[in-house]
Amino acid sequence: MESEDDHVYIPQVKAELMPKLHQEFETIDDVAAFYNRYAKEAGFSIRSHSSATNKDNTQLMRKEYVCYKQGTSKVEGEKRKRGLPKVGCKARIAVVRKESGRYAISVFVEGHNHPLTSPPRVHLLRSHRRVSKVNTVLSQQLSLVNVQKHTQFEFFGVQAGGIENIGCTQRDLYNYGRTCREAKKGHDGDLLYMHFQNEKEKDSSFVYTIESDEENRVTRCFWADSISRRAYSFYGDVVIFDTTYNTNRYGMIFAPFTGVNNHGQTIIFACAFLNDETADSFVWLFKELLNAMPGNAPENAPKMLITDQDPAMTKAISEALPQTFHRYCSWHILNKFSEKLDAIKYRDYYQDFHSCIWNSSSREEFDSRWIEITEKSGLSDNKWLESIYEIRSSWIPAHVNHVFSAGMSSSQRAESQHSFFNHVFSAGMSSSQRAESQHSFFKNYVSDQNSLVEFMVQFKRGLLHQRHYELEEDHINIDEKPKTVMSLDIEDHMAKVYTRKLFYEVQEQLKECFKYKLELLRENVTHCVFKVMRKNIDTCRSRELTYEKVSDFASCSCRKFETEGLPCRHVLSYLIKIQDVDKLPIQYILKRWTKAARQSLVLDSDGMEVKDNKALLARRTKLFQHATDAIDKAMVSDEASQLFMECLDAFLENLKTLIGNEARESAVVLETKIDAIQHIFNEPNQVRAKGCGRRLKKRKREEES
Repeated sequence: MESEDDHVYIPQVKAELMPKLHQEFETIDDVAAFYNRYAKEAGFSIRSHSSATNKDNTQLMRKEYVCYKQGTSKVEGEKRKRGLPKVGCKARIAVVRKESGRYAISVFVEGHNHPLTSPPRVHLLRSHRRVSKVNTVLSQQLSLVNVQKHTQFEFFGVQAGGIENIGCTQRDLYNYGRTCREAKKGHDGDLLYMHFQNEKEKDSSFVYTIESDEENRVTRCFWADSISRRAYSFYGDVVIFDTTYNTNRYGMIFAPFTGVNNHGQTIIFACAFLNDETADSFVWLFKELLNAMPGNAPENAPKMLITDQDPAMTKAISEALPQTFHRYCSWHILNKFSEKLDAIKYRDYYQDFHSCIWNSSSREEFDSRWIEITEKSGLSDNKWLESIYEIRSSWIPAHVNHVFSAGMSSSQRAESQHSFFNHVFSAGMSSSQRAESQHSFFKNYVSDQNSLVEFMVQFKRGLLHQRHYELEEDHINIDEKPKTVMSLDIEDHMAKVYTRKLFYEVQEQLKECFKYKLELLRENVTHCVFKVMRKNIDTCRSRELTYEKVSDFASCSCRKFETEGLPCRHVLSYLIKIQDVDKLPIQYILKRWTKAARQSLVLDSDGMEVKDNKALLARRTKLFQHATDAIDKAMVSDEASQLFMECLDAFLENLKTLIGNEARESAVVLETKIDAIQHIFNEPNQVRAKGCGRRLKKRKREEES
């Protein structure tokens, strides 16, 4: 059977970009530029390899450029989690110097032994991002301007065709925008409706609902784009819902639905604005979610929904999502300990409660430890402790680990969730610290002084950045082979199946599994029961593993697979030592954690395909490449570099003003500012930024004299 490593990948490029034997170039730089253009189109990166000079080292006689995956990667310390990008690829080009001084192609190897990068991710490859950190900053700022500009004008339907195509003047837009900013909710809702309509025109799979009262004021609205809807079909088994945001001047509640993707990154499924938190509003919203998402309601409901302790929400979930397991936010409850206990009791006993909650391996152990702590602390009569103990089946890990929660099985992971939207990602889900941590994300993009329209401008910008991080992780999974450390077939198989983030988690379990021994306790015609113990450590708790013969599946009392969807060290020990497997059996692989998680067709309730709308990512890629080209051209001389830096300084000053206004200026003023900024970069020889033009003329006069 042919393995993945035996595959040959042939790039599909335009004929004029294809290297040909004996093709000639004036200089070696022309060779490098040509091969890099070809590589960019093909989807790989290049690097310089071998070279040869004449006897006196005065002339370069031969030069070779190779695919960046040529050779083998050095295996460094175990703690290094970076993958191994080099896989022995043979793709290359070599040129030799002719008597005329020109360089001709003497060797061209076209095929690669690894998948090639798709166009949306090609800008992430090293030889196509040759610039320094300045480029990264510039691309981020350019994307910000572009998102704000387009989003503002798209509210009015202004597209590339020009303002004259919508039947009104710039002054009309200015007056309308001013009226809406000064008006009440209803008029802001008009702009919101226009924005949603425009999104629908660009993205046929975009869905939204707006409801208003008798005075035409928005009371609640719901929306989800195609990327979010597709993501829900792959990762919507566990959803976090939080309504603790107040992100606009009208006091309407922003309520996002979020989840976790196959890289362990938090993603957004859908969003809503609500004017109250009644059970009726929540029922409406949950039904909108089910109707909007792929599949048919109620079969497409999440397996688990994580929220805070809200009576209205609890009632609404039982009515609208009766098949969904409702889990309360562990992090919110833990945060209340400092409020509900006096300072001395909190200081002396909080860590005991914390350990009891997160480290109890069974319901019985939790119950006995909880009673022991409350009696020891003299808190047996504390009403609040009694109330949260009564609902332990809705939030205590030992009581809820029979339901998949995408991975919150330890307090350490729970606490790590808090920093997600500060760009630290975690694979866990069941503590809504992940939801709580979104506050820090939204605070970076929104203000409680925003109108609904201004919020959408800022929110769209944040969503763009979030999705770019997902794109980068997709690229790394293709570009780098995860580092294996045990030379086992099963480890190699896991590295091919799981995404990088999840592979390293399973790899830790695999390394630990060899430290355990198994003892058969009992067996009958349907199943076997084993005791799994740590070798040479009598104090370590043992686990009970049950192998069901009919289903060919082993489950462990630690319930890691049931909770996280990943095989534990105890099950892996059984598979390797008892079943002698060399690949992880398919029944232990949850597709949502694999590289192939999104490789399937997504249909909505009407049987129509839900396609990704990647316009924003494509726009960011285009801006990134535009910035790269500008910097590459400026690098040719000190004067050009200095001129570019002056232009960049002027751009950043204009950008500060633009952002400082928080999108509250009129459309005509905003358009003027952005056009002025883009003019700096699009026509560098006709710079109008303050000071740049005068300095350029002065330099020319000095050169002439």
